[in-house]
Amino acid sequence: MTQKYAKIVIAFLMMFVFVFSSYPAQAAVDATLEVSQVRSLGKKVTVPVILRNVTYLTSGQLEISLPADRKDVLLASFEPGDLFDGEGFRTIKAINGNKIKIDFYSQTGQEYKLMDEAVVIGYITYDLSKQFSSGQSIPLEVTNVAVKGRHNAEMKLVALNGKIEYKMPVGDVTGNNEVTAAGAIRVLQHINGDYITDREQFLSADVDVDGVLTQNDVMHILNYATGKRTTFLAVAAKEMNNAVLKSEYSEMIEAHHGRAPYQFKQKSGSMPSGLRLNEKTGELTGTPTRAGDFNFTIQVTDVIGDAAERQFSVKVIDSNIIAVEKLSPINVKRGEIPVLPKTVTVTYKDKTTGKESVVWNDVNTSVLGAVTAKGTIGASGFTINATVNVVNENYIKNVTVGYFQLLNIHTIVVDTTADVYAVTVNNMATHYEGSNQFSLASSLFKGGSYATIRLYDKYGNILETKSHKLEIN
Repeated sequence: MTQKYAKIVIAFLMMFVFVFSSYPAQAAVDATLEVSQVRSLGKKVTVPVILRNVTYLTSGQLEISLPADRKDVLLASFEPGDLFDGEGFRTIKAINGNKIKIDFYSQTGQEYKLMDEAVVIGYITYDLSKQFSSGQSIPLEVTNVAVKGRHNAEMKLVALNGKIEYKMPVGDVTGNNEVTAAGAIRVLQHINGDYITDREQFLSADVDVDGVLTQNDVMHILNYATGKRTTFLAVAAKEMNNAVLKSEYSEMIEAHHGRAPYQFKQKSGSMPSGLRLNEKTGELTGTPTRAGDFNFTIQVTDVIGDAAERQFSVKVIDSNIIAVEKLSPINVKRGEIPVLPKTVTVTYKDKTTGKESVVWNDVNTSVLGAVTAKGTIGASGFTINATVNVVNENYIKNVTVGYFQLLNIHTIVVDTTADVYAVTVNNMATHYEGSNQFSLASSLFKGGSYATIRLYDKYGNILETKSHKLEIN
């Protein structure tokens, strides 16, 4: 893309944001001292220290420290925020190794009225060594917090510890360790056919957590880059399984990109009678008592008051089948037809189990990302969903199974692409043999049974989950 074209696209997007953007609501929360949770792929990372929902402030002190045994991250410097750099407060810092003590005082000695819901006390910069590598994280503990507010009275604050993760920041997309309009442009290029194939980059771009990259992600990233939104908090999209009349039901609604713990609530619509939403976990459970189609909106609020919402649908049917096995995600190369199971294990009303055939609807695999395959089980009306990850290439090249009868040991050798950093089989770690090959020998496997193989990238993201039958080849 030429520089001239990029400027035109950015100008157009910013105009679009100004006219059409809507922003997440924020709920009322307690006064909070937050050490931010940040991600970085660079050699340095800056961690904001933020005071939230405080109206009057006179003085304060706090300490922030790394674990004493961590040598891969080093505290480098501290810079006060504008208000705390002489504008309203005088700030004194004392750095001792990987611990920093911060004291601040009103310039007048009197209480200072804060005009914003969130003010930055300062920014701590840490140096990241080569030993701090992909997928690792390190906690930042805040202690000895003492803050005085109106009339010099002690304030009660919720103190939130921070964290540094070696991962691509949400919304970064281009690998610059910050959210910019260039990230929005890169998502547009993906939409137009210049695909993002790196898993970490894709997850960074999918800020609304619906499994695909769309104009909605473009607008969220641009809104964040221009300061029109301050969070990527999202409720993950999900196709809910059918519920069966007078049978137990369970589904999990998940929040991403905010600060846990979360609070879930039904904002609007109608949930099936007999089902309840756990406000702390997002789990939807119960026994539906009336058949029908139900649509409802769930709102999630994180600990600092940011909020997001998403609509869900649940169909309650009367069926002899009350439950069906959970299917692992299936990978398929773009443009190809996914191999979905022809039969599944079901549980009937009398609690017995059996096999039933599945008729699957066509699946669109023309676009990279996660899509939902929908199937109908026999003539029961019971539907089943399977997540299909559309990828640019298959991560597993070959699986070889061997058996040593004398020792009753099965061996599994998995040949992969270079994108794969780690492999587990039935949650057991394999040994890397070199040349993108992973192996495992175990007496816990049974011939003819199925083993679950999971492939991970260097950031710990799951690339592929595959069920493989243990047949000697």
